[in-house]
Amino acid sequence: MTPRDMTLRAVFFAMACVGLSVAHGAAPGAPFASQADAIVNRFTKTTGPGASVAVYRDGKLIYQASRGEASVELHVPAKEGSVYRIGSITKTVTAATILSLVHEGKLALTDPLAKFLPDFPGASGITIAQLLSHTAGVSDEWTADPAQPLDTRALVALIAKQPLDFKPGSEWRYSNSGYMLLGAVIEQVTGKAWDQAEHDQVLVPFGMTHTGFHPDDVVVDGAVQGYGADAAGKVTRPPFVSITGPMSAGALSSTADDIARLAVGLGNAKVFSPELLKAMTTPARLSDGSDAPYGLGLALSTVKGEPVYGHNGGIEGFSSQFFVVPKDHVAVAVLVNSDSGTPSARAIALQLAAAAIGKPYQTFTDVTLSDRDKQALVGSYQIQGDSAHAITLEHGALYIQRAPGPKRRLATAKGDLLYYAGEGTDYIHVVKVDGGKVSGIEFFVDGVGPGRVEKRVAGVK
Repeated sequence: MTPRDMTLRAVFFAMACVGLSVAHGAAPGAPFASQADAIVNRFTKTTGPGASVAVYRDGKLIYQASRGEASVELHVPAKEGSVYRIGSITKTVTAATILSLVHEGKLALTDPLAKFLPDFPGASGITIAQLLSHTAGVSDEWTADPAQPLDTRALVALIAKQPLDFKPGSEWRYSNSGYMLLGAVIEQVTGKAWDQAEHDQVLVPFGMTHTGFHPDDVVVDGAVQGYGADAAGKVTRPPFVSITGPMSAGALSSTADDIARLAVGLGNAKVFSPELLKAMTTPARLSDGSDAPYGLGLALSTVKGEPVYGHNGGIEGFSSQFFVVPKDHVAVAVLVNSDSGTPSARAIALQLAAAAIGKPYQTFTDVTLSDRDKQALVGSYQIQGDSAHAITLEHGALYIQRAPGPKRRLATAKGDLLYYAGEGTDYIHVVKVDGGKVSGIEFFVDGVGPGRVEKRVAGVK
């Protein structure tokens, strides 16, 4: 959510990290608990906003930890069982609820939205599957007072005022509004409030006893305070936003262990049909034949080259991430009580997942470059066709961007290496010729070789 409108932060929120030095930790051959401790300690501090993590293998908890403070003002430490707002991980619960109702024959993925919300504009051309996969074109460009509570009817009415962003099925664009409409569908199908239906269909069978929707005026046992940061990096409190607004797109709260149980439960045939998980982890196919990076309530990516699925979340004061590595039966959940990117839920989760499957990410020894050496890196590096990475120098810091994607800060490391500050997964090797002139870069996506060669095409010094 933002104070200007009722839209949740977009998916991949946690990718926008601020700088954090990545130092050496436990050796790759060390026991997993030692590696995990080193990772969590590397990305967190004992004071300030913290994180709670849980790692499962083969359906069993193998690691659990909390660092930092649940209340910065009162210096109350975060602990196992601390309750965080999980933002868009709510979408995975909503999607699993819809799929469970499909399994029970109460609706179909091909059903038009008009079957449940007949008065919604264009509903006859939107399917349930398209809402689940963010390919329906439902717009997030509506506004409301974020401090005022909203119910399902009010939210649907606000969403209905905006035209579709594109023809359903033709594009992929993350849509919180689409998942709010799914909450309305759940209520129509079950006759229950969306959160009660999700409790009955998913939370109970998955053993998620500390997860739920908590209205603004409810005191929640174990709840942590959320935080942000100002331009100088100082810890701040986010503005009040009514939790009713995010609804079935982002209003649940949970613990790290419960989110790991969600991840495990999706792969447990005793509580969730394998056919449903297959549907959730199959990339959505667009009308032009291309695939989206998303299935039904799950984002699809890799960890050290291994296919994974999961979701992240960002909401005022909080960020979260979970990953499942199906080949290794590993599930990782990380909840953070800050929306500033520090600590980075995504970075911690990636690092833990890689270590858990025996493919830890490389660690880096940071170095400080002179302004002249930084300036020597500025330029454009061709990826393919018209696509390129642009490295820029702004206020003494290096940034990289592949337009139209986000601009991300780079850290500099020993061995002519660059990596995303605060993360340490993807990294770049700077290629030099003729006595040190930069001729290109090798980009190691997800930390896996061989590196993609990108020749310098502009800004050569």
